[in-house]
Amino acid sequence: MLGSSQGQHRFRDDLVVREAQPTLRHYTPQYGYFEVRLKAVALAGYMCALWMIGFEEQPEHSSELCICEIKGEHIGVSSSVVGYGVHPFGDSSLKDEFCEESFDIDASEFHVYGADWKPNGIDFYVDNVKTRTIRQSPNYPMQFMLNIYELPDTLTSAAKEAPFPKTMVVDYVKGYRAIL
Repeated sequence: MLGSSQGQHRFRDDLVVREAQPTLRHYTPQYGYFEVRLKAVALAGYMCALWMIGFEEQPEHSSELCICEIKGEHIGVSSSVVGYGVHPFGDSSLKDEFCEESFDIDASEFHVYGADWKPNGIDFYVDNVKTRTIRQSPNYPMQFMLNIYELPDTLTSAAKEAPFPKTMVVDYVKGYRAIL
């Protein structure tokens, strides 16, 4: 709602909606297996992510299910840190359970990041290998957000001088409906 704090993703209390947007819901699954194959940006101050969020009109349905979050400063040729998990935001039925874990991969090359979301928990995968199970789950439909972010507070001078465009390469995003 224009001028209010009731917006798409309330991750901070001081945010205000500055531009009204129409409500569009093209693909909003509840449970299933979802994955992305991507190359992340290996520059400090850039973050690539695939995540899901609930809807603004129901604050109790505002959690985040993060399939992958990769910060450029955490990418190396022999290992990279990948973030994944759940943030509750306005959903009091969930607790914050977010992991940042190092894997023996170069995330600036293609890798597959996935989540198998079920009513009783979420299994996370990197390159088709299960990395963790979280034993809680949002119980409402969610929408996808596929993003590349520039985070000004962590930009290095090298990242600032690198030519545009900074590119995250996405090979595919897949979603499979759960059969419950």
